[in-house]
Formats: sequence, C-alpha cells, structure tokens
Amino acid sequence: MKTLFIKSPLLWAWLLLTLLMTGFYFDRLSGDDKDVFLPGAATDGHYQIINNCSTCHGDGFEDQKVLQKSCVSCHGEELKAINDSHPKKKFLDPRNADRLAIIDATYCVTCHVEHQPGRTGEMGVTLPEDFCIYCHDDVAKNRKSHDGLEFDTCGSAGCHNYHDNKALYEDFLIKHKNDPVYNSEVDAAMQVLEKDLKAYFEKQDEKYLKVLKMEDQDSGIEQLNWKVFAQWEKSGHAASGVNCSECHTDNAVWSSRVDMESCENCHELEVIGFKRGKHGMSLLASNATISVSNSRLPKSEAKASSNKTNKNLSCTSCHSDHNFNVEYAAIDACLGCHEDEHSRNFKKTKHYASWLGVKNGSLKKEEGVTCATCHLPRKQVSENGVKRTLVQHNQNENLEPNEKMIRSVCMSCHGLQFSLESLMDENLITSNFNGMPTVKNKGFDMAVQREIDKRNEKK
Repeated sequence: MKTLFIKSPLLWAWLLLTLLMTGFYFDRLSGDDKDVFLPGAATDGHYQIINNCSTCHGDGFEDQKVLQKSCVSCHGEELKAINDSHPKKKFLDPRNADRLAIIDATYCVTCHVEHQPGRTGEMGVTLPEDFCIYCHDDVAKNRKSHDGLEFDTCGSAGCHNYHDNKALYEDFLIKHKNDPVYNSEVDAAMQVLEKDLKAYFEKQDEKYLKVLKMEDQDSGIEQLNWKVFAQWEKSGHAASGVNCSECHTDNAVWSSRVDMESCENCHELEVIGFKRGKHGMSLLASNATISVSNSRLPKSEAKASSNKTNKNLSCTSCHSDHNFNVEYAAIDACLGCHEDEHSRNFKKTKHYASWLGVKNGSLKKEEGVTCATCHLPRKQVSENGVKRTLVQHNQNENLEPNEKMIRSVCMSCHGLQFSLESLMDENLITSNFNGMPTVKNKGFDMAVQREIDKRNEKK
C-alpha cells in the first residue's frame, strides 16, 4: 500500500487537493471549531487573534519570512520608538557572524514561539531564560560586578531587557542615581500632562469655540429624548461645539447607531492606539473586538455575564453614550470589569487619595492619579503640524515588561531607583503600590562601580 501511494500520481493529486481544500475551509471555520487544530494555547498577547491564523501565518502557513513580516507589521513601530537595542541589522554585521551562527536573532520566532504554553513566561511571551549567555558568556571578564551571577538573572533582576533598555542603560542609571522618591521634592510641579484636545480643535476650526446648549441640538428627531440631550449638554462634545449630526450622520443620512469610525473622524490617533492595545487588537485581525467574557484576566462575573455589557468592546464601552464622562472612564470603567488583586486594591492607595484630592479641590488636576494615568498615559504628539496631548489607548506600549512604563509614566512623579524597585516588588504590585518597595535594585551600584572602574583604567 505504501509503494502504491508513493508511485500513484492520482493519489498524490488527491492528497494535494485535500490539503488545499482543508486550508480553504479552515479559515472559514468558527473560533471554537478551529481550536481542535491548535497545537497549544496562544500567549496572552495573541489569544485575541488566535482564530484568524492568516494574520501571522499568511495564506497556506508559509515560511519564517512571512511570520517575520507579520511580527514587524504589528511591533515594528514600537521597536523603532524604543531604539531597539538588538535590531536585526546588528546581527547582519559581519563582525557578529559568529554569534549569528549560535542563535539566529534575525527572526523574532527564534525566541518568541507561539502555541507552547510550557515555555510562556509571566510577561506573556515565550522566551528562553538562558538566551543572553549565548552571546555574553564572557561578560564577567570585562565587568567584575557580573562575576558569579547566574545565567538566568539578566532580565529577572531588573537590569536588562532585550529590546527596550531606555530606563536601564548605565548612563541613564548614573544620571538619576540621586533622584528623590518624589520629584516634587526638587520640582513642585507634577508632570502629568493636561488634556488639550479642545484647544487643538479650536485652532482647526472656529466653530469648536462655541459651547452648545440643549436647544442647539440638531438631531431633527421629533420625539426628543430629554435624558439623552441632557447628558450630551454636559459632555465635552457640547462644550466643544460638537453637535449630534457630527456623530450620527453618515453621507447626510441620520443613523441612530454610531460606529467607531465616527469617533475616528476626530479621535484618529486614539482609535489607532485602541486597535493596537488589548481592548481592540482583534479588530485588526477579524474586525471584531474582544468581549468581557473572553478576557483571560480576572473579571467581574456580573459584568461578564451581563447581556448589556457582554458586547464587543468599543469606545463607548468605557466612555458611555452621549455624556462621554472621561472621569468615569479613568477609574470606574476599569474597576467595573477588572477583578484582579492589583485592580481591587487601587482605592486603598495614595494614588487614589490624590484623585479624591482633585475631586474636592485640594489638589490640581495634574496631581491626581487614576488607572488611566498609568495604563493609558498622556503623551505629547504632533498632529497636522500642531502639538497636542494624546491619551495613549494602547496599553501594550508601556507594559510587558513593566519597565517600559518607567520613563513614560513613573518618572513623571517619582525618581528612577524608586520606580525600578517598585516594579520589581511583586507584593507591591499586587497591593497596587500601597507602600514602599522592599527589594533592592543592584543595577545602580553596578553602574556606579563600572564608572569607577573605567576611570581607574584610564589612570
């Protein structure tokens, strides 16, 4: 039978046709049906797109080059922004040919492998613990401080990240080695940026200077819903001259439903960030966002089982319809879904106390800390040639590894060493930073000693 199978052209044609048809129908199967074909669970970063295989594999499960192109299409911009410390070009340098022969670091999948939960680390990526030693087995010869260190401590000790070392490289550590715990000790003004989207649009069009009242609504609906209009009147939209028709009209035709595309007309950068973050990333693969019940994080069972809230996440999931309450979106919307210990402990912290201070008028707006302050941080960007403050809705930009948030978030208010040690303290993370860190980051001492050694070598 085996000989007949090998030699028969008809059987080969039948086998090829079967494989092609299997691939054709595979992409049309529902998510639950596809699960039986998966070799293993996806990482926390990719499970939202797991049932759209072509997002990563292309058509017909192609080679590593296709996978690499898929990785770069999603993560390439981020790697450029952080000035990737191990870019592909480094390993194409002939001087590193010997290292490339040991480990092919030109491909992401060399270290980051999907569908292998046994190799998946806490940060949601598959990564060998010993990958540094492949190229740096002689590090102790040049750095006495590293003599005797275990091969798997490079990343776990808060010292090195493979790609993003913006907050960890030696010169930066030395520059900030004497930072106080609170920056306010040397600078009274906190650095959390104020929102200025209204001012940005005022520069684009004078119509946004007008504050609209309920009687200005232009819905054209005869049976007025006064509750809806009252919510809109108190919103940032009415305060910025944005009337009903700007969101509800598509090609001059009124629509009672508003999709995300309508939000994108004015909030393009925010929507782009949302689609790259964990709340909306599946939009890029399957044009459908995740629902609360599909989340892998601990979530409110009431929220996850509610027919009203168990729809796919969109802008209005957090901002609500018509009143678009950004204060609600900054804390209560988060705690309405997230049920992990870190989230539940937020209201026991000094961060939350600062927000209450803003609410009672004892603190300025830029001094209040919410969930969004850290996880959806504000940053300055240039849009249409005008600088404005953007609320970054892509949580992936400053998480996993969590040291990514040090420069963009923590150091707005705190010193570098305090920030690093806080993020190294697992108990402190669980308590939502309610207290002081109890671990020591030795990287500062090592960096200072390295500086001393280099000076001595010059003498």
